[in-house]
Formats: sequence, structure tokens, C-alpha cells
Amino acid sequence: MKKLFISILAVAFCSSVMAASTAAVRIKLVGSNPTYAVNTLYLNEDDARNSTYESGYDAESMMSLSNSYSVLIYADVEGHSCERVATNNLDGLQIGFTTNNVDADYSLQFSNFSGRELKLYDAVLDSIVTINASTPAYNFTATAGQVAVTDRFSIGEPAPVAYEICHRYGKLQVSGYKGGTVVVKDNTDTPVISVVVPTRTQHTIDLSVLAAGQYKVEANGQTLIIDVK
Repeated sequence: MKKLFISILAVAFCSSVMAASTAAVRIKLVGSNPTYAVNTLYLNEDDARNSTYESGYDAESMMSLSNSYSVLIYADVEGHSCERVATNNLDGLQIGFTTNNVDADYSLQFSNFSGRELKLYDAVLDSIVTINASTPAYNFTATAGQVAVTDRFSIGEPAPVAYEICHRYGKLQVSGYKGGTVVVKDNTDTPVISVVVPTRTQHTIDLSVLAAGQYKVEANGQTLIIDVK
């Protein structure tokens, strides 16, 4: 009997070791009137769960836009708009929201954080926010009018973009070079354009201010000779 009791304890202990929450956070979307931030998105990363929709672990949002100040936040799980998500890996999870009829300014507020740090990617601003126990509210602007936005925010860092610079149609198109400087020099080796690339995705530098002629473009330790017409 004693051996059986020990075996049961061992099984229970192994089960608790096998299933563990590795990250959790609550995210609330707030407009100018926080009273009408009607729901909270709860994310839980648990290695016992998976990325499919699991009723009882993932819960669809039941809230509605009750008045002009109401906002919604939810995550997409296989086409379900969920306000509770349990998955074995939060990275790649798309977070949607719906604006209200009044505000252009909003914030995401983070609470009840535990586990590993998470990353929130804002595709519009091409910015990454680290989510941990001390992350302040993330402020952003969006179009008012009860507009549903499903492709702006996601959890996890986006896939890297390969470096590329091309001269097309009187413009320089630069990808994969966020924070890097592109310098355009004239035939006397004098810089005439200097731009710090603000995004990881494609950024366009207009060359229409330049007179016709040959120019040298320096970026990422490389030199490109272009003809401006």
C-alpha cells in the first residue's frame, strides 16, 4: 500500500513537471475612457497545450461594443477571436483590436506578467516592445470608427529581412538595414544625401532633389554607383 501511494505521488509529480506555464500576461486596450475597456486579453504559454483552438483552454471573446467609447482586444486562434489563449508557444500569435467611435489615441496596458520575456511587434511602426513585469503602457494611434485591425500586432520578433539596396525609378529602395545610414555622394565625393533607415522592411529614399549625373551610394560597407537622370 505504501509503495502504491509513493507511485501515485511520483506520477502526480511527473505530471506537474511535464506541464508548466513558461509565460503569461494580461493585455488591456484602453482609449480615452478606461471604463469602456470592456475586456482583457489573457495569454498563457503552457507546454501542455498546442497552437490549435482548444475549447476550455482557449476562450472566445463574448464582449461587444456597447457604446461609442468601447474598445475590444482579442487574439486569433484558427479563426476564433479569443480573449483567453493557452498555447505551447505564444510567438507568432496575431493580436487584433477594434477601435471606438471617438478616439485616435490608444494604449496597451500589461499586467500579471510571469515567466519569460515576450516581444510585441507593431507592424505599422516596425517596432518591438519587450514585455516583462516592468513594461509601461504602449501608446499608439489608430483610426476611430469601430475599425477592426487584425494585422498590426503580434507576439514574437518578426522574421529577419535580408539586406538589399536597389536604384529604381529615381529612388533608392533599402530593406533589412534598420538603423543603418545610407550616404549619397556626388562626383566630388561630397555627401548630398544622408539617411538613417527607420524600418527593417523596405524604405524608399527619394532622389528627385538631385541633379542629373553619376553618384556614389555608400551603405552597409558597400558602394553602389548610380546614374540619376
